[in-house]
Amino acid sequence: MAGRRRFYSLEEAVEMVCLPDGALSDAGSISDDEIGDPNFEETPEAYQSDSSLDDDEPLAAIARANRNHLDVEVHNVHADSDTEAPGDDDPQTGPAPVNKEFSWRQRKPPAADIDSSFQGPAFSPPPDEIPSPKWYFDQFMDKSVFEHISHQSNLYAGMKDGPELKTTPSEMEQFIGLHILMTVVRMPSYRMYWQTATRYDPIATVMGRKRFDHLRTYIHMNDNTNVKQKGESGYDPLFKVRPVLEKVRANCLKVEPEENHCIDEQMIPFKGKTGIKQYIKNKPQKWGIKVFTRAGVTGLVYDFEVYTGKGTVTNECGLGVAGEVVLRLVSEVPKGLNYKCFFDSWFTSPELIVELKKMGILTVASINRNRLRGCTLKSDKEFSKVGRGAYEVKYEVTSGMAIVKWNNNKEVLLASSFIDPDPVDRCRRWSKEKKEYVEVDRPHIVKVYNNNMGGVDLADMFAALYRIEIRSRRWYLRILYYLIDLSLVNGWLLYRRHLTQKQEKKYMPLLDFRAQVADALIKVGKQGDLNSRKRGRPSLEDVPEPHQAASPSPPLQRIVAPSVDVRLDRFDHFPNHADKRGRCRLCKSGYTQTACLKCKVLLCFTKDKNCFLDYHTKK
Repeated sequence: MAGRRRFYSLEEAVEMVCLPDGALSDAGSISDDEIGDPNFEETPEAYQSDSSLDDDEPLAAIARANRNHLDVEVHNVHADSDTEAPGDDDPQTGPAPVNKEFSWRQRKPPAADIDSSFQGPAFSPPPDEIPSPKWYFDQFMDKSVFEHISHQSNLYAGMKDGPELKTTPSEMEQFIGLHILMTVVRMPSYRMYWQTATRYDPIATVMGRKRFDHLRTYIHMNDNTNVKQKGESGYDPLFKVRPVLEKVRANCLKVEPEENHCIDEQMIPFKGKTGIKQYIKNKPQKWGIKVFTRAGVTGLVYDFEVYTGKGTVTNECGLGVAGEVVLRLVSEVPKGLNYKCFFDSWFTSPELIVELKKMGILTVASINRNRLRGCTLKSDKEFSKVGRGAYEVKYEVTSGMAIVKWNNNKEVLLASSFIDPDPVDRCRRWSKEKKEYVEVDRPHIVKVYNNNMGGVDLADMFAALYRIEIRSRRWYLRILYYLIDLSLVNGWLLYRRHLTQKQEKKYMPLLDFRAQVADALIKVGKQGDLNSRKRGRPSLEDVPEPHQAASPSPPLQRIVAPSVDVRLDRFDHFPNHADKRGRCRLCKSGYTQTACLKCKVLLCFTKDKNCFLDYHTKK
């Protein structure tokens, strides 16, 4: 009872020592929060164990008879979610009195028998032809988003009395496409893409640096004339980015869900000044904007909510702030179809698991010791005597919820509304004492939890591979970049799902997927080289020096074919006479000197065949 001192009378001390029906380990299992509860009565019955295991058979003998030993690596342990022992600053650990509604037994009750093998509706069949990467990106960040951003940016530039911006949705697509392309070809500073020594033409020729800077200065996503100040009715900390945030979230909710979902936290990296900035010490990105996320096992994000500090969620259901977050994130999950949800101990309470089961959503989650609501389990000391792999299970009589304690290197506590330790399998784990891998018994609940808990971490990893990292002091731009990366990763994972449905094993890597989306955003529906011009004063490098010695002919350059979106956009494709004759890109058998001005590829254009037309109209 660290940090708390209490004095007992002689009669109280005798009453606590004399435990006629219980064991000393049972007394040790009563938490400080229970003893601190004013309604808690310190009687022998309060410490009495309801397990038939306590009096008749020692734990070591049961472990030898059943050999159901546990071995797990709990995922997603962070500062405010400690499976081993909750910290003093855990916002959800609070007083946890014994809930009189829960009754725990060693034997499995009928309520625990659930047929969880039934799966929800299958995914809809994929398109007959796999669409382009741009199509998948548009499923999450569609044209309406760019129309809204361009409109609000023009309004904001006028309010700031700056130069007339006159941007369009098409130009805003190019602007976002350049950001994506910069994550594929990285430079220390974004201005280096336009500098002479480090110039990168695929970016520098699309938009001038000054124009790029103007768009970055005046990009906006909501009308500032409607903003509410803090303390006013209707105040929204995310007002500046709310329309785009809700649009992308609504598009994520349209995707057909997987059977298994997990809920966890993501961090949008940011160290600037904002009232919604958070710090989580065990996250890869410790400083940033916290996002509660629901994702599938594949990493595809279905729902999310940005945490804006105290008041983001209210305890309307009586399950605490963390429980309220879970209920809001699963509100769109189909009910009664055996969809399953996994989360860590920061969110978990027995009341939440029971509530989700009533909604028709099954659950497996890690749980903290001070939230067991009167479920008494063997002490760590007794488990350590039996050795690695020992476990104990208790069932709640009414709901059938199971709580399993397993001894790996440390204690692990898991709770579930549909699964228990059986069947027990074995897994390889490293032994520090023997300096080798050993076989350890592992309950089924541990295997299921580990296999399904990493979806949000997987989504975070995919986003971090090529994250948009242009520095900005404006927090809402970081959220916009997060939404762009989220749309790209979700689009790529949806593309992989369609290929899996078609039983195709080869898929485009994420890097190529991003490059093709960037190329489509930059070029689709945009002008080619016919009307483009280089802005600013001409460079001295463009003026040939007099009496320059003749240089050898340059080597042949490989012409890269444009993406499908650019090829079929039917905009600004004109025939042009090429300098050299070459093989046709489409028919491969003809030679021609006619090239597309926008696509830069040679195409036949003769009396007998028109590869130029076929190339730009047929897939």
